[in-house]
Amino acid sequence: MAAIIFLLCIVFFMRAAPSCACMTILVGRKASSSGEVLVAHNEDAPGRFTMQTHLVRKKRRRPGTMMTFEPDLAKIELGQTRTSLLWSEAKTYSNDYSDSAFCDLYVNGYGVVICTNNCANSREDNPELTDGGIGYGLRRIVAERSHTAKEALEIACRLVDEYGYASSGRSYSFADKDEIYVMQIVHGKHYAIARVPDDEVAVIPNHYTIHEPDRKTRGYDELIEYAVKRGWYDADEGAFDFARAYQAPDSYGLEKNTHRHVRAFEILLEMDLSGLLKTEWQPLPFSIKPAYKVNIPTLKRILRTHYEGTSSDNSGGNSPHFTKPLTVCNSDTLESTIIQVRHNPDRILLRKALGCPCCSPYIGWYFGITSAPEGYEDTDPDEALTEHFMTKPEDMDCRDNAWYRSREIQTAYNILYREQGELVRSRVKELEERIERKIHTLDPQIELRLRNEPDIARAMMEGAIRMGAEAVDEFTKNMRKELNVIACEALTPARKGEKFRVRVPAGVVNFGELDVSLCRCGTSYDDISRWSECAGGFERSSNYFELEFRPGEWISEAVPCFTDLYMLLVGKSGKKYAGIVKVQVRE
Repeated sequence: MAAIIFLLCIVFFMRAAPSCACMTILVGRKASSSGEVLVAHNEDAPGRFTMQTHLVRKKRRRPGTMMTFEPDLAKIELGQTRTSLLWSEAKTYSNDYSDSAFCDLYVNGYGVVICTNNCANSREDNPELTDGGIGYGLRRIVAERSHTAKEALEIACRLVDEYGYASSGRSYSFADKDEIYVMQIVHGKHYAIARVPDDEVAVIPNHYTIHEPDRKTRGYDELIEYAVKRGWYDADEGAFDFARAYQAPDSYGLEKNTHRHVRAFEILLEMDLSGLLKTEWQPLPFSIKPAYKVNIPTLKRILRTHYEGTSSDNSGGNSPHFTKPLTVCNSDTLESTIIQVRHNPDRILLRKALGCPCCSPYIGWYFGITSAPEGYEDTDPDEALTEHFMTKPEDMDCRDNAWYRSREIQTAYNILYREQGELVRSRVKELEERIERKIHTLDPQIELRLRNEPDIARAMMEGAIRMGAEAVDEFTKNMRKELNVIACEALTPARKGEKFRVRVPAGVVNFGELDVSLCRCGTSYDDISRWSECAGGFERSSNYFELEFRPGEWISEAVPCFTDLYMLLVGKSGKKYAGIVKVQVRE
């Protein structure tokens, strides 16, 4: 029986490859229930990351100030004026700069929102780049300079025209209080542009979604001419389709993208679209008119979906975060954000959930605050930008902050999903309902105070955010107790090719109850097939026992830092337990 349970655990964690699977929903102001532009975004990336939220102040620079963002790419002039920013930073340690160059979300002091989605691979194999091209610097410079979504688009176009884009393919979303533009870029100096109609909603997974670019925008004629030249488009085939022409054939209509795209449209249209997944992939429209006015709960539902109740759900009652086809909310989701873009930038309201939003509550963040809650910003913003591509291994050490606490609950949730998943989701729902009631009460008061008593309004906004952050801290502490997460101690460091040993306190589970051969230990972001197998156990006293683990595949790509590892402990009866141990990973 225990062996069968363990096999089910392996099934729920299995995945074929890293997802790189961000998801964005863009809601025109006439399509939303509040009459506001809405932007919803899941930021996904594989491997060891940590998230920080920085509040960046306005700044004046000396003329001609230059910066190289990623090593070996173009040196870019920053400009004399930087507006204030709310910067959601995804930080990692890697020699592959693409891991941390394309994750971050920005809101600026003029109310412009910038987020992106990977659309690799494009067909381009001979890109035109100047001085190495531009990558991360594109979003940062646009965020610092733009006053509107349209100006953000114009700045981005000029930068790509001048330097060329240094990644295979990506979709940029620029939104303000009035409108939304999408720019889908190909490696080099070609791109397509489309505006989201005010009464429609656009969904962007990880493929190009623009089929008919705006003919009046810059670069349109060159886009078609180049496609004809490369043999990607022939006028005899009919109307020009950017996505069809420029998406690489081996990344066109991928299952991980099509299921997320179709299932999001199903929620928005209240229609069963399963038939679209049973035939050869047919491109979906860039944007649609939803069946109803879209609100915050609708966007939460999409960002949290695992395709429950549809033929795409292959979880079998276990955690869906590692299943195929890839779900919208998945193992690589670093952060989930929903933004109400308002006329007064200070009142722009973000709802942010750390990690997978299905097991992490959204809390409200007003743009007009002056300090982030404790545990959300560990680094000075200017220092963070300078070091974004200079991260040292020790910078990825596990810390007692909001991000790592959320990962602990998320991993325990994955391990105990069949038994305790509903409990976690019910606790998330209870907390969010309390937070939303508080926002509903405070929001009109803040709007009124901002007109005449801005200092009081800001104090109210900061109080609301602190309240939410403290409530989430309490939630994680309580969930750890309710899930009986076992805090263990590392007795040896973990090294490639070597066993490591962990001390486990007796109580929640005792040594005699365990089937040691089925116990595993690994990272939160790796599937269990890559976790370390247990090589044996030793009962040392009535108070604790020790387990020895083989290295496991996870360690071949692990960052050499103080790492949070998680344990699946399986009893002889088949009962599962979740444990956490913090281990020093050595080279």
